[in-house]
Amino acid sequence: MASRHRRKASSYRRYTYRQPSLWDRLKFRLSLLPPFNPFSEFPMPTRRNVLIRSVAVLCGDVAAAMALASACAWLIEAAALGLFLSFLVWLLGALMALALSQYLVHPAVNALLCERKLDRSMEVLSALAQVGTLAGRQLWGRFRPAV
Repeated sequence: MASRHRRKASSYRRYTYRQPSLWDRLKFRLSLLPPFNPFSEFPMPTRRNVLIRSVAVLCGDVAAAMALASACAWLIEAAALGLFLSFLVWLLGALMALALSQYLVHPAVNALLCERKLDRSMEVLSALAQVGTLAGRQLWGRFRPAV
């Protein structure tokens, strides 16, 4: 009889929710304050736009670096450069990728993805999604398999 009660008590402990400690609650509350959360003072559309712009800049930087890396690899193979000259070509390629990113990719993203354009494009995409949902429901209703 005592072993049955022991089993019940252990299974009960296994499924109960453990309350967070005082330290965990304090860390969570501090993380919501504006000095620790840079997005807390911005409204939701601005956060979304910052995220979209960050992803676009990251993709542009990677694309520029890959393009220059492939150009460097082609130059090294075509000219049959030695070890030291290959190193210099890679170094020059890395510096060119940084300059291309700083002076071409970042200004282009800022110009092409301003707040007004991003907000308008999100409105258009949500309208298209609603139209697509309605069309999909109508098509599904028309061609739904008989149950």
